[in-house]
Amino acid sequence: MAMAISLPLSKALMSIFTGCLMLNWLIEGHFQVKLQQLKERKSLLLIISVFLLYLVGLLWTNSLQWGLHDVKIQLPLLILPLVIGTSGTLSYMQIKRIIYAFSAAVIVASFCSVFVLLGFSGKSIHDPRELSLFISHIRFSLLINISIFSLFWFALKAEKKNILEKTFLFLAMLWLTIFLVILKSATGWIVFLIVASVVIFQNIFSIKNNRGRVILMSVLISIFLIPTIYIGYVIHQFYEIETIPSDLSQVRTSKGNRYLYDFNNKELENGHYTYLFINDDELREAWNKRSQINYDSTSTSGYNHYILYRYLTSKGFRKDAEGLEKLSDNDIRNIENGMTNYRFVNPFSFYTRIYQIIWEIDVYHKGGNPSGHSVTQRLEYYKMASQIIKENFWFGNGTGGYYQAYQNMYNQNKFFQDQEYRQRSHNMFLSYWIDFGLIGMCYICFALTAPVFWERKTKSFLLLIFLLIVLISFMNEDTLNNHDAITFFAFFYPLYLYSKHESFNPLPEVL
Repeated sequence: MAMAISLPLSKALMSIFTGCLMLNWLIEGHFQVKLQQLKERKSLLLIISVFLLYLVGLLWTNSLQWGLHDVKIQLPLLILPLVIGTSGTLSYMQIKRIIYAFSAAVIVASFCSVFVLLGFSGKSIHDPRELSLFISHIRFSLLINISIFSLFWFALKAEKKNILEKTFLFLAMLWLTIFLVILKSATGWIVFLIVASVVIFQNIFSIKNNRGRVILMSVLISIFLIPTIYIGYVIHQFYEIETIPSDLSQVRTSKGNRYLYDFNNKELENGHYTYLFINDDELREAWNKRSQINYDSTSTSGYNHYILYRYLTSKGFRKDAEGLEKLSDNDIRNIENGMTNYRFVNPFSFYTRIYQIIWEIDVYHKGGNPSGHSVTQRLEYYKMASQIIKENFWFGNGTGGYYQAYQNMYNQNKFFQDQEYRQRSHNMFLSYWIDFGLIGMCYICFALTAPVFWERKTKSFLLLIFLLIVLISFMNEDTLNNHDAITFFAFFYPLYLYSKHESFNPLPEVL
């Protein structure tokens, strides 16, 4: 339970409790029994073999330093499956207590985030990613999804529950779903929608009640249709482009000064061109009268005059004294805090994150720098990963060999001069391929999925939903190359795989 609680709250505690579990396992003894259990559970050997592959990969790496770094990160994949897989089998009630404790910790972490978001800590949030205070926001969104669907399973179990437990389950699922929106993790949203769709689709054909089948089909269609319509609406608004006067040379500010135009830069905000109608002299004078932050400086809060350009443009104002005078005091504070668009004021809006993604893609398509933009920089990462793979297609670069291979690619790339943005592929399949080649990647995929069949857990709702969440994250994240993610994977996978919790198909009973 302590290990489960640590997952959303502390990377340090994850390591400490992993060590505690291992120490407890050693003190417990009974090594002959454990060795016999290890021999009998071929699936456990298969999971542990993934860690051993990282050790073998050191034989052909060109960077032993980074190789040892990766081996260290992967240690939970050796320790936790070994401890859980050779210890006493946990019962349904024990699994329930662990998941309840884990979910309570996720809720506490979300409350801490909201506490900071509302300004009670004195810290300003300029990026939704900063809302995850203890671990990566993407990994946090995965833990939220695991909690939501695990609680959903327990809520629909046939066992009797008191009113307090039922209330906790309902409110917990409701709150975590709301917080997933607040977190603005596109990965979290996609995971939630796909997993919900899979659960619904699985149960459509097993329901004998026609009314229930129609309800589920309607919900399933809505899951795809409503987001599609809304995204289309945002795209339409984004590309509803303003009409530019035919003779810009005659256009002046209200003070009679000329504007500057950068016709090579086609960036847009709400259908208006960011780099048209700019008069820096007027803007500088007007801004310095209303803000303590100098126009030509940058601020730790997020301000720079490029932010001011974008904010004014989003309102349809020109970048001159008159445009700035139209801004309210709240607008000035928003700009000082790094807000680029007046429509981003609502922190709970889906619109903001969808708009940001569209803006990123539009800028990238027009030749802009993708550095720091979560979606478009991934496209560059994928391109470089593909080039690295071609050089060592079958056996890869070895454990840690990715580092030098990526640095070579980055040095040839016109973007990503800042070391902060020189990251891995953000796709776990590509990461495995780069490290261990096609052969190694295929082996790892087999080693991590075959145990489900060997242990006959193909109907285990908790296990399959967990694996589906992790699998989806593999598509746009190096999930198992990070300490917090490899720890929660190495914990939950054997926990569900080797426990006696019942498999259960929940929806038909309700409908």
